[in-house]
This record gives sequence, structure tokens and C-alpha cells, in this order.
Amino acid sequence: MLHDSVLLKPVFFVIQVINTSYESSILKKVVTSVINFFRKLNSFYENSLTAYIAKSITEILHNSAIIGFFIRKGKMARWWEHSWVFRIINGCFEVPSKILKSFYQKYEEIFLGSIAIRTLKFLLQRIECIVGLFLIAILVVPHEKWNNIYNVAIALFLVFLIFINTVIQRHWMFNFKALDYTLILFMTAVAVSFATSMNISSSIKYLLFYIACFLFVLVIVSTVKNENSLQTIIEMMLFGITVIGLFGLWQSISGAVVFDPSLTDVEMNQGMPGRIYATMSNPNNFGEILIMALPFYVSVILNSKTFFKKMVFIAMALPPALALFLTGSRSSWIGFAVSVVVITFLLNKRLLPFILLGGVMMIPFLPQYVYKRILTIFRASQDTSAQTRIKILQTVEPMLKEYMVSGVGLGSDIFRQLIQNYKLYTKAVPPHTHILYLQIWIEIGLVGIITFVWYIYRTIKNSVIGIYNSSQCLKTILAAGTAALCGILVTSLVEYSWYYPRVMVMFWVLLGILASATYLAELKSRKLSEMD
Repeated sequence: MLHDSVLLKPVFFVIQVINTSYESSILKKVVTSVINFFRKLNSFYENSLTAYIAKSITEILHNSAIIGFFIRKGKMARWWEHSWVFRIINGCFEVPSKILKSFYQKYEEIFLGSIAIRTLKFLLQRIECIVGLFLIAILVVPHEKWNNIYNVAIALFLVFLIFINTVIQRHWMFNFKALDYTLILFMTAVAVSFATSMNISSSIKYLLFYIACFLFVLVIVSTVKNENSLQTIIEMMLFGITVIGLFGLWQSISGAVVFDPSLTDVEMNQGMPGRIYATMSNPNNFGEILIMALPFYVSVILNSKTFFKKMVFIAMALPPALALFLTGSRSSWIGFAVSVVVITFLLNKRLLPFILLGGVMMIPFLPQYVYKRILTIFRASQDTSAQTRIKILQTVEPMLKEYMVSGVGLGSDIFRQLIQNYKLYTKAVPPHTHILYLQIWIEIGLVGIITFVWYIYRTIKNSVIGIYNSSQCLKTILAAGTAALCGILVTSLVEYSWYYPRVMVMFWVLLGILASATYLAELKSRKLSEMD
């Protein structure tokens, strides 16, 4: 029926022409030759001494008690699903939903007599598309037209839509089971930090940002019902990433962005063009957004069932990949390199030597300003940006010693207020610590940083377990998400990546995607074990 549509016939005709041309083209011969070449390399590797040693080490580690500790689910996770804390949190959402659902079902025929209700029910059956559209909006709206409170409004609106879904759809509910108990512990630490803040009025907006981020995770895990719905959210997000990638390239080509001495050391980066930022507030924020998204292009390309769709997403990946270089963000470049290594390791370890070799061989072909920018990483003693960070750390050290247990309260506003009471090694009052983990520690205290690191550790651990116990589709999504998370975590060693709330939201969207994929992988694993 779909192929008989008058509107779609030209599209299918073009696709058929492309496929026919590809089958008889030189391109296919080239692709086939490349594939055969890598097959021979793979065969050579399989029979090599290196492969034998790697397999032996893997087997030893796999049977060790240490590795067992890292890959077991753990008693706490099993306890959490049956705890009274879980039942209370779940009940806060479930009880109102059940009351309204029983009322709706009693008068369902009357409600469905309304065109508005029927339309709403139809739209909410594909709520993942609505979530995807809002993610696109978060990405593409220019910085000067964006208000950070929009993040909170969007999160609340999406939660409201899911609540409506739990009432009018028979088998829909908030999926708290997909949330790890360490996330609840971290959010509890956030709430306590707000309550004990040294300036509660300054912490209110930051509490709202944290609530919005938590709700985004809840929205995604409650929206995703299967692999297709998760894939839809990812693909729509990538559409937004491609749009801002194109916008960034336009900024570079048109000369809309000029060299800014406040962002880059002039003496060490001679000849460097203006650093693009697209719709974000600055180049570093843009780079952080890109490294959290780029690995997902790999998962979509690998999961695509048609050659045409693979080519479309390869083309879509090029603008943001090129834009990443033009941000001039060294921390993002390092983070991206880490994500490439991680995704290669998780999907096909045998390609890792070739990826590393290819990365080294690519350096001489990079634009001169990019090459110079990379070299400045190894000359930190001469770089003003690195020196500023060192001075900020010297300024923060006595503050951390005093508030390392309790924290000062949520938000960089309080940090700026209190840091003035300490000896300043910098010319101006620093807006933050420039390190995500240190900022969390100072704001939320010792419990905050411990629960955050614990949550991130369990997220990566559960994702890796899911990779080896799931379908091919979920495996690539989990590998891409883990790689993206590792990339932004490395970047956050020298950047406070949550300073710009849109980056903070996308960080938690990434965690929501991983939680959803992990939950789906666990469901599949349970079904298989029950069948056995």
C-alpha cells in the first residue's frame, strides 16, 4: 500500500535508481576491495601471537574474582526494586494515574466521542517523536533566543504528557524500574545540598535544573518501549546535531565568527580562524554537545537495514564531525578521541590498532592551525588558558578544604560569592572550578561527589554488561552511549561541562538513553533465561 502512494512513487524511483547505479558502479568494487582487505587483515590478526596473548589475558580476567565484582549486578540493585523507598517514589506517580485511569476507562466511550481526545491519544501513541522534536528544539534554538528555564518547562511538559499517557493508554506507566538506585541517592544529595545551602535563594534555579535533568531521564526511560522507539529518539536527536553542525560550518565559511583573544592564546595559535559555537554560548559548549552525539551516528549507521539509509547518516555525520575541529576545543578533541577508542574496543577490538594508526597518520594532513592547536596541549606551561586553570585550582584549594564535607550549596552563583573570601591567584573572580567533579564536590559535598561517581560507574558497568547480553541493535546503541559518556567524562576533567544548562541537559539525556537501552537489554536477557 505504501509503495502505491502517488507522493512516494518519485522517492522510491530515485532510491531504486541509486541502488541500481551502486550495484553496477566502480564504487561497489572499491567498497568490496576495502572489505576484502580488512578481512585479510582480520585473518592475519586472528592467527598472530598478539591475538593469542589477548585471548589468554581475557580468559584469565573473565574467571577472576576481581572482574566478577565489577560485572555482577549486586545485592543493592536487587534490594532497590523491592524496597519501600522505591514503592513510595513509584506510588507518588502511580496512584494518581490509577485513580484517573479507572475513571477514564469507565467513561472511555464518552471520552473517545471527542475529536480532541482521539487526536491526543493517536499522537501520544508515538510520544517518542514528540520527545525527539523537543530535543531538536533544545539543540537548534540560537543562544540569544534561548532561556534556560525552557529546559525546565520542556521537562515538566513531557512528564505531563507521559502522565496523560498512563491514563488513556492501557499498558503505559512511569518506568522507575529502569532507574538505578544510585541516581536516587545522588538526587537525594542534591536535595539535601539545596536545603542546607548557604544561600537558598541563589540555589533555587539550580535545583530546578537538576530536577529537569532527572525528569529528562525519567521521560526517556518511560517513553522507550522497544528498540524502535529508542532508535527514533536517537535519530531525531542526530537530525538536530546535523543542523547545528551545518550552522557551525556556515559560521566558519561566511566569516561570521572572528578570532576572539579572550577564548584563545594569541601567541600560541597564530593563523587560527574564529572558533565556531553554532547555537551554543561558546565553542567549548558546542564541542561538548558534539562529542556526546557523534558516536550515535555509528550506531545508527550499523543498525540501518538499507544501504541508502546508511549513506544518509554518513552524510549527516560529516558536518558535526568537521564542526568539532572548528570549535578549537582541545578538551573536546581529546574527549572525542577517547570515545572513538572506546566504541572501537566495545564493538570490535581487532580494529583498535588500525584506528590508532589511522589517527596518528591523519595528524600531518590536518589544517595547520588545528595541528598547532593540538601541539599547545603539550606546552601547558606557556598556554594562558592552562595557567589560568592552575591559578583557579590554587584559589579553590582552601575553599575545598573548608567545605569538602558539607558543600556550599547548589550553583556557581554561591561559588562566586564565597571564592572572593579566599586568596585569589587570578586577576578576576573565577565563575567556576573548570572541573565538573570538583564543582560537584564543592557544591554538594562529599556525599554528592561519591554518589555521582558511583552512579556513573554503575551506568558504565551496566551498559558494558548489556553489550554482551543484548541484540545487535542494542549492542551498538550501548557501545555508542558508553563511548559518548566516556568522552564527555574525560573532557569534564578540565571543563565544568554543566555550566551551560543545555549541555547539562544533553548530558542527562545521554544517561537516559543508556538507562533505556540497559533496561531493554535486561528484559531480553530475562525472557531468554525464562525460556531456557
